[in-house]
Amino acid sequence: MSKKRKRVSRRRLAGQRVLAHVGVHNIETGEYKPVTAARRYIAESGIVPPALVNVRRNEHTTDRFFWGEKGLFSAQYAEENHFLFPSLREIVDRIGEENLFAGLEALASDDWEEMEEYEYAFV
Repeated sequence: MSKKRKRVSRRRLAGQRVLAHVGVHNIETGEYKPVTAARRYIAESGIVPPALVNVRRNEHTTDRFFWGEKGLFSAQYAEENHFLFPSLREIVDRIGEENLFAGLEALASDDWEEMEEYEYAFV
């Protein structure tokens, strides 16, 4: 039986391109749960948003978090809803939407129009 192909989300791809311009911190969980380890690391290091924190649970699993103005979010949520974060909007404005999102129009997905409806709503 052939494997079904996963649907490509232009909205998530756009978010991945934006998050590629954010600083990344890699840590180990140690004795804590991944989100607790990320929160402790952010507090101890004084990390300023926006930032990505990769927390390695074991040799097979890594949890990704986005440190934004309003708190800690999963990186996947931040990718899909990047237009909700003011600091990510600043990145888009600095680089330019034309440059950052070039080529995404050709991909097949219907949630691109949904993103444009938000017009970068601010949380």
